[in-house]
Amino acid sequence: MAGGEDRRHAPKRDGAAYPERRIDARPTFDGFEFIEESAGISAYRLAANGLEVLLLHMDIAPVVAFMITYRVGSRNESTGETGATHFLEHLMFKGTERFNTESGTSVFARLQRHGAQVNATTWMDRTNYYELLPDEKLNDAVEIEADRMRNARLREEDIESERIVILNEFDRGENDPIRKLFHSVWSTAFVAHPYKHPTIGWRSDIEHISADQLRSFYDTYYWPNNATVSIIGSFEPVAAMAIVRKHFEPIPGRTKPFPNLHTVEPPQRGERRTIIRLAGELGAVMVAFKAPDAGHPDAAVLALLAVILGSGKTSRLYRRLVDTGLAT
Repeated sequence: MAGGEDRRHAPKRDGAAYPERRIDARPTFDGFEFIEESAGISAYRLAANGLEVLLLHMDIAPVVAFMITYRVGSRNESTGETGATHFLEHLMFKGTERFNTESGTSVFARLQRHGAQVNATTWMDRTNYYELLPDEKLNDAVEIEADRMRNARLREEDIESERIVILNEFDRGENDPIRKLFHSVWSTAFVAHPYKHPTIGWRSDIEHISADQLRSFYDTYYWPNNATVSIIGSFEPVAAMAIVRKHFEPIPGRTKPFPNLHTVEPPQRGERRTIIRLAGELGAVMVAFKAPDAGHPDAAVLALLAVILGSGKTSRLYRRLVDTGLAT
């Protein structure tokens, strides 16, 4: 209970007492501190290094999803190193001294032999790596993620090979009119904040970012006290937390403060417009409005409103714009 308040003896209203509410004891795990519980999700912190752990038990099928989310994204990149977060996402799959292609123990080889789905995503505020696999193989996913948290090889030859892959990915996006428009809208909407940079980075930065820059970026943000582990699905909580502790507890937390992003986007005083002209038969328009940050009380309300307005064929905008023939 917040503030340690005990509500087992409920107050009376209009002469009638509320039904007594049962309070279950919070499960405790050796080495972890309980943080909070909300909507069936329990949050803990590994005392040794600050790693956060979220648990959501769903005994629907004998599978478990393990995900580690680092609190670093493209907003943490400065000019000259845009795309560093995305570049590192690629390099993390090149492995460590323990898990690598040369020895036949790469991330994919180790996990996909169990039928696991493995992937990662990068966005403006976070980077996440995840595995969906049989519940009895949870240890494999935890062991790999713990190892590459601090032991990624980041070799020069791997950087150069992935540079070509990422540049090809960038060029594919340049041939997509909607993606070009999306990037132009963001770089027009934001003039100071790093949100103006595309997550994949600018081409010149992808071409020239060095191994030293990528290593420095990795060494700044890839630490247990800058990460949150999520375990969702069919798992035995005590055993799962013991696995997490076994593999992550030996990793020390970062002792230096994490860089603080202090840039605040100045107020926008009027409408801004951007036009992209490319060869094609179908035009497109994108309209964007600034919204409050994710910590604002209205953020969740606006997220729900966005679903109501624009998610799926039954949404308000689909019915008004697409069903009436105004848009496709």
